Amino acid sequence: MPSPILTTTIQSSLLAALSNILAQIVSSYQQQQQTQLSRTSTNPPTHNLSLSLTPILQFILFTILNCPPNILWQEFLEQRFPGVHKQDATPAATTTTAKEKPAQRQQPQKTGRLNVRNTLIKLLLDQTLGAALNTVAFIAIMAGLRGASSKAVADAVGKDFWPMMKAGWRVWPVVALVNFTVIPVHRRIVVGSLVGVGWGVYLSLMAGR
Repeated sequence: MPSPILTTTIQSSLLAALSNILAQIVSSYQQQQQTQLSRTSTNPPTHNLSLSLTPILQFILFTILNCPPNILWQEFLEQRFPGVHKQDATPAATTTTAKEKPAQRQQPQKTGRLNVRNTLIKLLLDQTLGAALNTVAFIAIMAGLRGASSKAVADAVGKDFWPMMKAGWRVWPVVALVNFTVIPVHRRIVVGSLVGVGWGVYLSLMAGR
């Protein structure tokens, strides 16, 4: 049976490919619209759609490299800052019997009540440290996959880091809050990838304005 990390990485990679395909379709449509505006009305319209395989493969490769560390990051946050309160067993429940094992008697039990403090800490860490690392990784890896030199990669990070961070803060804090309060930890990366499909199209539309 495939490991959860492998399964999630495959799912996220497929969603990343879909996101790039949709972004290329939107970009192609925008270019055709601009071309039609520059032509005379007597020229017949053309509808040519061409997809480039290279950026699709680049997005897939980036996701394969980036997804496992993000899964481990989400697991670390949940282990270090549990989303629900834990309560020690009551004295009556810890009474020693011949059939009970000590580990079973002392194991904390989840009450199911949201731990607001831990949730806010996770949200803050995820949207500052986590977001910064992911943004740098995206810019640097994508630039490197396009053959950029180390200086060009550094320049790209310096140029695009803050615009991408600010744009991401318009959407991802809400997604992270839903993830931390509703979604199980092993499904959070997939949920982020689903939102990322629409986010990639949104960025393409904004870039075309």
